[in-house]
Amino acid sequence: MKIQKRLKRTTKQYIIVAFICIVVIGGAAIFTSVIITSQIKEEYKALLNEAYHDIKINQKNVYVAISDITSGEAVTKENVEKRTVYSSQPEAGFITESELGKIALVNITSDTQVLATMLTENSISSELREMEYGVVNINSNIIDNDTVDVRIFYPNGEDYIILPKKIVKGITLDTHSCFLWLTEEEILRMSSAIVDAYLYTGAKIYTTKYIEPNLQEASLITYEPSVSTLLLIQDNPNIIKTATDEISKKVRKAMENRLAASMNTSVEEIDWELNPNELTKQEEAPTELSLEEKTTYQDEVKEKEAELDYGP
Repeated sequence: MKIQKRLKRTTKQYIIVAFICIVVIGGAAIFTSVIITSQIKEEYKALLNEAYHDIKINQKNVYVAISDITSGEAVTKENVEKRTVYSSQPEAGFITESELGKIALVNITSDTQVLATMLTENSISSELREMEYGVVNINSNIIDNDTVDVRIFYPNGEDYIILPKKIVKGITLDTHSCFLWLTEEEILRMSSAIVDAYLYTGAKIYTTKYIEPNLQEASLITYEPSVSTLLLIQDNPNIIKTATDEISKKVRKAMENRLAASMNTSVEEIDWELNPNELTKQEEAPTELSLEEKTTYQDEVKEKEAELDYGP
């Protein structure tokens, strides 16, 4: 009986000791967990506060492109809108309302934040006019809003720059026409080049594309109208229309030949009607100067040049 009582007492003591150990260890573990959890919470709270601070200071109201803006196109309220965005860029780097209307230096894709460095001052002067031309041989690698030089090539190999660094717009493949923004002086120079291309068989007006117009400087103008051409325009103002029609026909024929090359056909001998709706009668068609008439007229021009007093 005594042994059984001792065993019972010893077992009770073991149980009590074990329970106390569990309570102490468990309490310590819980206490430690609470401390660690509290520290982690404080650390995450500090990180969240820092993140909220960064978000707050980086929150800006800026202009964002809502459609693709090509180089040379004006930035307006139609292609940008103000949005709340998050950016580490200084606010001074973005455009403001006063800068709307400037010209894009680079292509700006939709949803891009518009920076001031992407734009340049609007260079549209009061004398600038949009002119349509169908006499320019446009390279196949040129699309709307590309930057080009307009040049003239003569059959003897001479090549001159008529219009440097111009943005070509509204290219129409059907009529092979395009639009250029020109000053009055550039319009006159282009008109003279058209007459030259008409007078000299084999001459052509064409374009060369800038690879990186934002970095490349404009070419120097090397084409100067000759006195005989200026006198011809002065004496016969209709020569510009006649020359334009004739060159347009040649440009159209060249384009048709390129399109028909795969079929081994030629359109060189086709007499294209540039304005079929207007030329309903033979007598209404513009009269083209014969080779003999051209030669006679050029002789007259040379005589007039000889009479001019160029000064000392």
